[in-house]
Amino acid sequence: MKKTLLLVTILATLLGSAFAAQPAFTLKDNDTWVMAGDSITAQRLHTNYIEAFFRTRFPQLNLHFRNSGIGGNTAASVLGRFDYDVAAWNPTIVSVELGMNDVGGPVTNYLLGMTKLVEQIRTLKAAPVLISSSPVNDGSVRDAWTSDRCRYIHTFTEALKELGQKDNVLVVDQYHPLLALWGPNKIVDDANAFAARVRLLKPADNVGDLKTLQAFASEWGNKHAGVSLGGDGVHPGSVGQYMMAATILAALDVDRDVSSATIKPDGTVVDAKCCKISDSAAKDGKLTFTRLDERSPWPLAPEAIAAAALLPEIADLSRYILTVPGLAAGQYSVTMDGKPVATLSDKELAKGWNMSTLRQGPLGDRADKINGLIYSLQNPLNANWRAASKDKSQEKLAVAQKAIDETEAKLQAAVQPVAIHFEIAPVVK
Repeated sequence: MKKTLLLVTILATLLGSAFAAQPAFTLKDNDTWVMAGDSITAQRLHTNYIEAFFRTRFPQLNLHFRNSGIGGNTAASVLGRFDYDVAAWNPTIVSVELGMNDVGGPVTNYLLGMTKLVEQIRTLKAAPVLISSSPVNDGSVRDAWTSDRCRYIHTFTEALKELGQKDNVLVVDQYHPLLALWGPNKIVDDANAFAARVRLLKPADNVGDLKTLQAFASEWGNKHAGVSLGGDGVHPGSVGQYMMAATILAALDVDRDVSSATIKPDGTVVDAKCCKISDSAAKDGKLTFTRLDERSPWPLAPEAIAAAALLPEIADLSRYILTVPGLAAGQYSVTMDGKPVATLSDKELAKGWNMSTLRQGPLGDRADKINGLIYSLQNPLNANWRAASKDKSQEKLAVAQKAIDETEAKLQAAVQPVAIHFEIAPVVK
């Protein structure tokens, strides 16, 4: 617990110092946000998670998100494809997330390229957002967060922030906050991987005293059990990329509050913010009510729950609160639309329960639907559009745009809040 609190404190300090006095980030109706970058962007993970956040936080807005990531890209590469793969979307916001490949050359080339990208983005009357590279999570345990490549990314990130101050551009430094999390976590990442590899060994592999090795691996893995980021050292998997998304969202100073409601055990509604409580009643020891929110919590995939173990910021970015003070001491079951979702104590409900990380019941079903639609929108639909744009095929562009429009209509319908019926009842022993 102390370690987690320390990491959160480090993150908050770094975020506070890194993003002070920068241009504000806002979204408006019919914004089109093009996310340009390299292979880490092209994975369509953290970019999709960011899209899911904003679509559900602002369901009243018609928003468009376009992934423009290509593996191996540098600032010069994005400049080379800017017209057909960025400008062609008619964006109002363009984020550029580069650096992992640029560190192979001098920082002056990187800064020159990023400066030109800012100029071209502004020529489109769009708002530029520059995002640093994420850290490298490879090498030995000792050197994982102090490797040469990481040290170069540090230098490039500092230079990027100076560029932002000079040209009044919003810059997101995800490198340093993530480094503070992933560095100490590297040993547990290695422990998990080592234990997993040893478990796959068989007697036929001719490993001496296999049972002793497997017992050691299991004990060592359990002792250092932590959070595996997934993926590889350069390309984190879903768990690591949820942390990237949360770090970027925190840097953009997003509105963390979804909605909140306070209801007494007798059904009296004390407070309701950004939501409407109806049909509130208390009968036979049960509290029931219907809640209709103005917006919905961040639709999290299962991987986000593992990520939140290392970065509680994920849950705090989506405060979807229910408070029930004054219940008799004991345990209470909670159902949503008739489906069991949690068992909580009277103290937990009195403190205020953040429901945003629930995967059970209607919240999980809804999250899976929204995330699935976003994934199909970005791959293959947006990818098809980009290919047609590069080929300058108006016929293929029309077909691709029609498919995008149809999927976005489904997404817009899916992110609209729906009423949920709650029941809170004492657990009968």
